[in-house]
Amino acid sequence: MEGLVIVGLILLGAMLVIMEFLVFPGVNVVGILGFGCMIAGIYCGYSFYGTVTGHIILLTATLFGFGVTWYALRSKTWKRFSLHTQLDGSVEGVDTSVRVGDTGVTLSRLAPMGNVQVGEVVAEAESQSGYIDARQPVEVVKVFKNKIVVKLKTV
Repeated sequence: MEGLVIVGLILLGAMLVIMEFLVFPGVNVVGILGFGCMIAGIYCGYSFYGTVTGHIILLTATLFGFGVTWYALRSKTWKRFSLHTQLDGSVEGVDTSVRVGDTGVTLSRLAPMGNVQVGEVVAEAESQSGYIDARQPVEVVKVFKNKIVVKLKTV
């Protein structure tokens, strides 16, 4: 009966440690409980069966742990769990008609990001000169693929 308790504690501990890595990463409670179960199983082996059998149980549990770690760190193991789809979408960019030096008006407050209208183009913009309230004149400083950088237009 003691042997089933020892094997059960060690297997439960190993299963909890594996669940810590695969199911509950970052929680640490499950991993600590798993290591605690494994240590309790090894301790029970020493206390029930003596030093020689305790050493054998410790060596077996250590080899089992290294074997599971080696199997988990192989690249083919994780390929079964990984997602094999590709994203083919793209970000809607800023119209090519917007140039540096163009002027426009803010549609929303830039704190520091918001929307501006430059000519007929409405785009997301970043303020270079701090917060800018809505309906203020702005000047385009830089044009990126997905946003423009503006500053408050001085008269």
